[in-house]
Amino acid sequence: MEPFLAVAKWGESEPTHVKFTDNLKKFLLKQLHMDTMTGIKDYPQKYSWSDLALEPNLSNEFLAELQNLLTPSQISKDPLVRLKNSVGKSYLELIRLRLADLSSIVELVVYPKSHEDVVKIVQLSNKHSIPISTVGGGTSMTLGVQALKGSIAVNLSRLNKILTINTDSLHITVETGIFGPELERKLSQNKVTLGHFPQSWEYSTVGGWVATRGAGQNSTLYGKIEDMVMGIKVVVGSGETLVIKKAPARATGPDLNQLFTGSEGTFGIITEVTLRIWKIPQSRKMSGFFFRSFKDGLEAIKQLLQEGYNPAIIRLYDHEETYHSEKASVLMKEPPKDSFIMRSVYKYLKLRGYIEKKRCLTLMVFEGNSDLVDLTRKKAIEYAKNQGGFHLRSIPVKSWIKSRYESPYLRDPIIDHGILVETFETSTTWENVMPLYNGVRNILKEECPVLWSHASHFYRNGANLYFHTFAPQEEGNEIEQYLRIRKKIIDTFLKHYSTISHHHGIGRAFSPWLPQAIGIEGMKIIKAIKKASDPKGILNKGIFTEK
Repeated sequence: MEPFLAVAKWGESEPTHVKFTDNLKKFLLKQLHMDTMTGIKDYPQKYSWSDLALEPNLSNEFLAELQNLLTPSQISKDPLVRLKNSVGKSYLELIRLRLADLSSIVELVVYPKSHEDVVKIVQLSNKHSIPISTVGGGTSMTLGVQALKGSIAVNLSRLNKILTINTDSLHITVETGIFGPELERKLSQNKVTLGHFPQSWEYSTVGGWVATRGAGQNSTLYGKIEDMVMGIKVVVGSGETLVIKKAPARATGPDLNQLFTGSEGTFGIITEVTLRIWKIPQSRKMSGFFFRSFKDGLEAIKQLLQEGYNPAIIRLYDHEETYHSEKASVLMKEPPKDSFIMRSVYKYLKLRGYIEKKRCLTLMVFEGNSDLVDLTRKKAIEYAKNQGGFHLRSIPVKSWIKSRYESPYLRDPIIDHGILVETFETSTTWENVMPLYNGVRNILKEECPVLWSHASHFYRNGANLYFHTFAPQEEGNEIEQYLRIRKKIIDTFLKHYSTISHHHGIGRAFSPWLPQAIGIEGMKIIKAIKKASDPKGILNKGIFTEK
């Protein structure tokens, strides 16, 4: 069991601000109508570690040729390394790890150190028809990383150099295996930033962001990753190299940058990318607000954006997530403790009609030019007040910033106590946001007693919605239960004219719904591109077009 749990665990350190205390555990169990004395669940094991930790099942000819192409340190047959490169971080994968319900792991893991190494690996895999799974940080939430029998994993984490930084034209060219913290550290030394900070930032790579069309928490100002891509270098499935030269804009037919941005490794392996960057902001200010309803908060944000004002970060939590977050912030402390200031604020708010279990929290961060920051913040306060918002100043935002990368650490202890916890996200236009929100709650609330919702990426035309589902696991039926909930929520997304994903990608988890999302003609085009770019179909099988 230990190898499986070691791979399931989020991160490589312990969180500082997020703690699954006994008091928090009891609160969550009570909300889920579970026995508050529930302990760690004993998951039955389908396979033993020895069933999977076998020698690679690859031909001697392939192995010999591979060893001639790469150094010994670039090839790993270690079973634990192979397991780690065979799964991502979706709930389904975390459950399968606990149940030891994995039919296979990749046969070996290779670590290219250059674009040329990737070319050699893909060409050799083509020659022997060896399936390839591309791995960056391994934080996929959509079964984007998955082992097939006889497959190898190409781990790009050693392609981690910044090749150029241009602070005049504001762009960088970077290898795609670099992780978020190292990238920003080097950029900050040059007084610039990418402005892309997903929740997985500490453990995800540039290549993963680009391959899934990811979004950072500052996307309302800086855009999603596809808005930053200016050029790409990629090894297509045939083993040939395609270079899309950098440019601020182009009209040379369909933009091939966007073809590979979001392709999830199915058309080629992205090895280098040129991205727009920004100067380090002169000023940064924060504001939190309470609204009396989710709808009021959405309306204030819509008006602010449609008048042309763009905070860097906007996060609006519904009443349920707001209430549980308030409780968790107290219960995570030992002993539980709320500050005198917050107790006084809550009493005052109650008198003003911002009722516990009904009020909705909004967080905003403004950054950039000092004058622009001041103006945007002033207008945000004005539009919030017009919709009945109460200005909390910066306290709740500062609290969120301290722990914003740590919430994934709570998933492991929650699952260990027999609780289903998963995240689904989508986007839609403004007229559909509230019908979608209500539709999901109507279809799932009975099955998921705790159902959080928030919006964290906004546009003049609409918004992204997140749904965090919590439910007692059905003993012996854990996987089927999750699949049932997943189908309900994705069907509801489509019913309400919403996307099946906003920034996680679709991987193998949501590929079955792709024909409904893009139509028959869209699928024909995807299949044609796959056939042209990857004739033998060796790259990331099961995403988009293949079973």
